[in-house]
Amino acid sequence: MVDEAGRLRLLGSAGAGAAFGVVLAVLVASSWVTTTTALLVGVGVPAGLLGAAIGVWTQLRSWRAAGGYERSVAVQRWVADQRVPPGVTADEWVPPLQAQADREGAGWGKIVLCVLWTAMTLSMADQHGPLLTGMLVTLWVGIGAWSALWVIPRARAARALLRRGVATEPHPTES
Repeated sequence: MVDEAGRLRLLGSAGAGAAFGVVLAVLVASSWVTTTTALLVGVGVPAGLLGAAIGVWTQLRSWRAAGGYERSVAVQRWVADQRVPPGVTADEWVPPLQAQADREGAGWGKIVLCVLWTAMTLSMADQHGPLLTGMLVTLWVGIGAWSALWVIPRARAARALLRRGVATEPHPTES
């Protein structure tokens, strides 16, 4: 069962997917025609709807891969609280926390790419015009900010929890 926070996350995924769809479609279409409001509406809106659907589908798939929405929320709570509840075995908490910790590299990779993409976009501003340049820069800055403010800190918190948990958790055969 998806709660209010889950619905907001689905809405955020839809918004991000829509933004990416609009920017991508307008960028491709602008290779053949001038970027105008009509192009943005005629090509961007359908691409935005498709992008929103893909964003929601991707989020639902991510929850399914993590063991369901409830399990995903439990792991996020463990990271936020910096502790795993007593009674949860290492077989249950180590793999999802390791998956969270492994996202740090991907977050830094996105930041590097966003810096490069922003520089490339700004260098081509005269070719794309102000509307498309602004849309692209906003998209790149948004992706980089998400990585810097959400993905990397949560990955580091998960890694710290893993280190502390592995160092203090008794082995099942030692009990």
